[in-house]
Amino acid sequence: MKSNKLGVAAASAVLSISIPVLPSAASGAEPSGRAEEIIVTAARVEQPVSEVIGSVSVITREDIQRRVTQSMQDLLSGETGLDVVNTGGLGKLSNVFLRGADAEQVLVLVDGVRIGSATSGTTAFEFLPVEEIERIEIVRGPRSSLYGADAMGGVIQIFTRRADGVSFKAGVGSHETRQANGSFGATGENAWVSLSGGRQQSEGFNSCRGAPFPPGGGCFTYEPDADGYESTSGSARAGYRWGDRAEVEASALYARGVTEFDGSFSNETDFTQRVVTLRSSVRATDRWRLHVTGGEARDDRKDSYDDPYSASGASPAGRYSTVRRNASLQSDVTLTPVQLLTFGADYVDDRIASSTGYTTTSRDNVGLFAQWQARLGAHNLLLSARHDDNEQFGGYDTGSVGWRWTLAPQLTVTAAWGSAFGAPTFNDLYYPGFSNPDLDPERSKSYELGVNGVAGALRWSAAVYESRIDDLIVYDASIWAPNNLHEARIRGVELEAGVDVRSWSFTLGYSGLDPRNRTAGDYYDAVLPRRSRHSGRLGVARSFGPLDARITLTAAGPRYDDVANQNRLGGYALLDLVFDYALNERWTLQARVANALDRDYQTVRLFNQDGRTFLASVRYQPR
Repeated sequence: MKSNKLGVAAASAVLSISIPVLPSAASGAEPSGRAEEIIVTAARVEQPVSEVIGSVSVITREDIQRRVTQSMQDLLSGETGLDVVNTGGLGKLSNVFLRGADAEQVLVLVDGVRIGSATSGTTAFEFLPVEEIERIEIVRGPRSSLYGADAMGGVIQIFTRRADGVSFKAGVGSHETRQANGSFGATGENAWVSLSGGRQQSEGFNSCRGAPFPPGGGCFTYEPDADGYESTSGSARAGYRWGDRAEVEASALYARGVTEFDGSFSNETDFTQRVVTLRSSVRATDRWRLHVTGGEARDDRKDSYDDPYSASGASPAGRYSTVRRNASLQSDVTLTPVQLLTFGADYVDDRIASSTGYTTTSRDNVGLFAQWQARLGAHNLLLSARHDDNEQFGGYDTGSVGWRWTLAPQLTVTAAWGSAFGAPTFNDLYYPGFSNPDLDPERSKSYELGVNGVAGALRWSAAVYESRIDDLIVYDASIWAPNNLHEARIRGVELEAGVDVRSWSFTLGYSGLDPRNRTAGDYYDAVLPRRSRHSGRLGVARSFGPLDARITLTAAGPRYDDVANQNRLGGYALLDLVFDYALNERWTLQARVANALDRDYQTVRLFNQDGRTFLASVRYQPR
């Protein structure tokens, strides 16, 4: 799992239309009849989406059900600012690029706990069970000044399922796919409990069209077989509230299974993903609230390869186990009716156990942060700063500044600056024979300008941004190890719009990206690999009584699969059809035709993506 990356930082987020938790003269509210979402990730405090200082997306439980997706990579594909690459379908390696930032530079949280592999630095999105998720908050742009390392491109926070009553879902589809999920939840006057569990299994398809060396490429082997996937998952939440003064909640997410793939060194991975969280909140006074969070995330994998001489047919090839222990203390102090001060401390302890002989197997990080928000007439201001002290690379400071000007009740102009950094991974620092313990963190500075508005039923936003990155960690052939060599520059534009007209609903998102290598040499000004320069999604939905019909067109332009821009992957457009038919208030039939035009495409060179597929399911859910 050695990581050879050409990562980049993204721009800081586009400011929105009001200061969190503070009164606003112009809310720019959603059209009548559309309930506004509450988000906590952007500023570490609860606030309506319309008042977030940042460019955000929210995927709700209703969205997850209506899209009828089978995987996290499927669910995230087409989201504005995101580029998802996958190596062969369900359960196969999936990386998420956020505003051009490398997968290692996107911070992922589950219920407030930092997850991901400490060795590779990436999150195994392919193993996270969609049916155990309540909602996802995506904050685009760096958040190092609030969350520290690895939040260069943005933050994706996943919240586990919170069921209400008894629900059930079962489905079958292409490639002998079978899935079933059930949940139970109960809420009393002060307490609540939720349990959910499921099973997913698929025979899959041939994940790699590569060939053995020579000529090489892809998985460096030729195995034209189906590469299956199976997973058993579950989640739980329970909590208690003492009026409006205090509450405590525990949650857990679990997934365990096996994924098959084509490879010259291994053919199968047994995986376990586990996240547990305990958090509490106390309103000490009317102006002071204290939050405490603790948790642990585990990422365990065991690789094996086909062995005809073994009684079981397989032999162990490698084991990687990482544990990330998290603790956080945060205070929110209302200084005046128009000023909010947030400050606190974070602690993260990373530990690994592996069949690979890493020279160092643990490190910790302590971060101190503060954020001030204020409203001054038609202007909103945000200042944040953070200091991180890492056991490996010492101290590092980051900050951000945000400003919003309300030109009209439903029109705002915004501007922001932010700095961010990315910490070297255990692979970068300690992988035997291919590491460099003297690496420095990657650094970035970002600027952006945005405008947001509401015109009747139409909601729209636009943003432009630029980020410049120094000390990029890349593989340096001259020393056979990672090194701080590269510089990069990313420029981008994001456009979003949505409108509801009677029984019709239209949504549109577009991302334009210009990610360039700015390091002097043979590859100067080359496009950074695996990032599409143009991508977007168009959605059209229509209700016909008990029948809901949705058409989604997801498109991405060409991309390169290498630093030298020699291997070009063509663009693609995928058409998905989804139908919901309500039999009554509790029972619903669903059907999805994915890639309905049977488009042949790749997001990683020589790794196949699925053609036309079908999925049908039945769902029982109390109203």
